[in-house]
Amino acid sequence: MPSVTEISSAAPAAQAVSKTNLSVRRYRKSVTGLTVAELATLRGALTKMIALSDDRGFGYWAGIHGLPLPISCTHGSPLFLPWHRAYLYYFEQHLLDQMPSGQSVSLPWWDWSTQAGIPAAYAAAKLPDGAENPLAGAPISGIPAAQFNDENVPQAEHTFRQPGPAGPDQGPAGLPSAWQVAAVLALKDFDDFTVQLEDLHNQVHVWVGGTMSEIPLAAFDPVFWAHHTMIDRLWALWQLAHPGAGVGSVPLNHPLGPFPTLTVAHTLSTTALGYDYAAASSSATPA
Repeated sequence: MPSVTEISSAAPAAQAVSKTNLSVRRYRKSVTGLTVAELATLRGALTKMIALSDDRGFGYWAGIHGLPLPISCTHGSPLFLPWHRAYLYYFEQHLLDQMPSGQSVSLPWWDWSTQAGIPAAYAAAKLPDGAENPLAGAPISGIPAAQFNDENVPQAEHTFRQPGPAGPDQGPAGLPSAWQVAAVLALKDFDDFTVQLEDLHNQVHVWVGGTMSEIPLAAFDPVFWAHHTMIDRLWALWQLAHPGAGVGSVPLNHPLGPFPTLTVAHTLSTTALGYDYAAASSSATPA
């Protein structure tokens, strides 16, 4: 089977916002495939982002998804996948900016269809040296107190999780299964695919519980980014299996606000955005 790197598109390359050179391909790996050194680099960069209070910071980028107002994320429409791909792209650029030269680690994906719970790298509250694990949770910042209300979400200062039952055969109460993923990847129509993939996406948010189950705050949980990288990977695999399928009726020149340089057309190829997904043995591989 050809690799995801063979997906092609006539879309122009997006304008980079960081030191990343789009001529040098980055590869996103499974969370479980990261080395000890790569995990340390990822954690170090995230810690630096969390400490920033400007538009390079974790709080700023987490806030784009939900609170503070306006809520910018797109759900329940064919823009779901293009918008979140653009969102991941920009977040990743700023994450890479916080890494030492020559030690770039792209966003990893969490394959919840083959793992019986939150990955260990994201679950442990403390690291072996006793330090806080930044992947286990993050402060919720930059939201005016008045925006925490009955209409939006109760006030919170830090993310938390209340995961559901782990292991196979949990049904809707558990994480999506390998066969569910395979069934979605087999769909041939983009509109059908995006609706059913978003359903699996929703199931994961609900399963993690806590902050992740609240759209206005979900992106403040670091595991949000591993979850959405998995969703983006599944779209890339579907594109590989269905070349030329496009994005339904969505205009290719549709802007993906609030991101200044990306339209739907820019998101049709991960290669054009400077990254691809590393090969892995996974239930998420189309037949």
